[in-house]
Amino acid sequence: MMHHEKNRRCEDRRQSERGIALVTALLVSTILLGLGMAIAFSTTTDTTITRSQRISEQAFFAADAGIALGRRALARAIEEEFLSISNGTAAYGTKGFFNLPVIPVDGTLPYIEVIPDPVTSPNYQFYVNVKNRVAALTQAAGSKNRLDALNGTSYEVSVVPTSRMITFVPDAANPSIAREEVRINYSIKVTGRTNTGASAVVVETGRMTTSFTLTNTAIAGTERAFSFSGFGAFFDNGDTTATSALAAGTFKGPVHTNTHFAFNSDRNVNFANLVSQVDNFIRYDSSRFSDGHRGIPTADMKGINISSEGYKRTDSVPLPDNNFSQEYAVINGTGIRDLKSDGSPVDPPSSIPADAAGNPLPVFDSSGRVTADTLAANLRNASNAKPTISGSGSNRKIANGVYVASSDGSTISGAGIYVQGDAEIQLKAAGTGNADQLYIIRQGSTTTTVRVNEATKQTVVTSGSKTTTYEGVPTDKSNPLAPKPGVSLFVNGSITSLRGGVEGSTKVPALAPSTAVTITAQRDIVVTGDLKYSDSVVDALGDPVANYSDRKNVLGLFTNDGNVELNPNSNYISGSGLSLEMHAAVVAFNKNTSNDGGGIEGSIVFTGDSGDLRSTDKWTLVGSRVQSKINNIGFNTRNVFFDVRFQGGTFSPPFFPGTKYSLGKPAVTGSVVLSGVGAPTATGVNWYRENK
Repeated sequence: MMHHEKNRRCEDRRQSERGIALVTALLVSTILLGLGMAIAFSTTTDTTITRSQRISEQAFFAADAGIALGRRALARAIEEEFLSISNGTAAYGTKGFFNLPVIPVDGTLPYIEVIPDPVTSPNYQFYVNVKNRVAALTQAAGSKNRLDALNGTSYEVSVVPTSRMITFVPDAANPSIAREEVRINYSIKVTGRTNTGASAVVVETGRMTTSFTLTNTAIAGTERAFSFSGFGAFFDNGDTTATSALAAGTFKGPVHTNTHFAFNSDRNVNFANLVSQVDNFIRYDSSRFSDGHRGIPTADMKGINISSEGYKRTDSVPLPDNNFSQEYAVINGTGIRDLKSDGSPVDPPSSIPADAAGNPLPVFDSSGRVTADTLAANLRNASNAKPTISGSGSNRKIANGVYVASSDGSTISGAGIYVQGDAEIQLKAAGTGNADQLYIIRQGSTTTTVRVNEATKQTVVTSGSKTTTYEGVPTDKSNPLAPKPGVSLFVNGSITSLRGGVEGSTKVPALAPSTAVTITAQRDIVVTGDLKYSDSVVDALGDPVANYSDRKNVLGLFTNDGNVELNPNSNYISGSGLSLEMHAAVVAFNKNTSNDGGGIEGSIVFTGDSGDLRSTDKWTLVGSRVQSKINNIGFNTRNVFFDVRFQGGTFSPPFFPGTKYSLGKPAVTGSVVLSGVGAPTATGVNWYRENK
């Protein structure tokens, strides 16, 4: 019994132990199963992650490859666009240039902004074309197909120019050339994709640099050259009458005659500078041409005082030419009548009239004079009316009157004042500081006043109750590159009285400080009063003042077919008696001898009443005198004080005889050419990946 119980207890214990083992086995199995499942899940997850990472990296590498391709495409697109500007096919801006200033005809090159800054002009066609071209190049089939075939990836490139900098470097040796360097800062964004939907974005910022040459193709003109033959005194014939011995007095400046001079021993003639003549003799103390011949004067001859520069024989010097048309200068501002190959003037007036068929009429007639039709088209009077024309054929002429150069009736278009018919003329400085110039012109009972105001740049013409104000002032344009104040006052007739600002107790200068004028008469000029500058160029002894080169006022008197007559009126003289003082360069030629009537023309001659002259009265000329023939000046004493501004040939009254010129080469209008476009160079500055 006891043994049975014992066995039963043992059996129960074994049964209990078997239950524990089962539970333990199940627990272990569960753990092992969990571990297995965890290992299997981990393996599956790792495989999935690895595959996703591989796909994402494929998208990144595609994007990175697109960066290099986009950079090359951008460089090519920029180069092509600059080449389109170079060859003239760019259809934007001004001939492809964003900011093309007026190109100087002197051949120099201003700063040129070829393209704008994309910050301010992002939609400028240059940049639009560049972006479109980059897109086209990067979408080219070759590169994309290779990537797709390799691993099923693709990319998309976008380019944004972010800023621009220009460096303009003119050529120091050649001002018509400049080198321009352009730096365009950029941002390239590339999105890479796989065919399974993965993507990656890569961004590069950097700069693209290129350069090219800019050339101004204009051909600079050369300046017109002018040279004035300035003599103190020049006589083509220095001994024309038995009584033409030189008057006592002083000559300052070079003196020349193409014949010889006559002297009287009781007239003391002083030469401050060189004297020259062609003949090897002078006439001395003789009233007959055939008598009194002496050799070239020496220092010991009574009445002839020679300077250290001497008195010598020389070859003939041609009478200075009248290369200008003072008549034409009134309306065209240059007086130059040269013609182009087509027969039209090199320097045309503002208006050239045309016939009924629209063909331009001749500007000059067969003798070189300006035609009546051309004058009428370019002149206006105090009523702002054009001149009327009368006559026919070669006898056509404008009506008598005073006119200024204005083709449009509102502005002064030439250099001066045209007087048709004989006239009396008074020159008078007026206004504050005597700055305005008055030309008071009388024809019969009609008085016309022309007031030139350099300060306001206006010319006012008044006659009776009629007044017209014209904008602008007469201007000397003979050198187009350096226009300056200059008046040509042309009288198609004689000047029966020419005087300055002296009238009784009123004594003002004849010329304002800035006035430069040449007065031309077709026939005689009768000087009846003092003609003085506001700013004199000599002192009381006839020597140059210290600042003579700064003085601008200058007067020229010229007749091409008559005499300059001295007929002083005491009412128009500033000094005592009839002593006459003229500040002027005076030229008297005798172009037309058919109307001389047996008299002497082309001279300076006294035509007043010699009985009114006192022994102390004298004629003083500050300037120069050039005449075809010497003549009787009436005064016992004559002084010619040379205006040294005429020395060297660089200064003269406007449009004055004795001035030679060369036109130089005309400027040729050009344009800017862009050439030598360099291949753009890329420099990456920053690179980053936006996402994984």
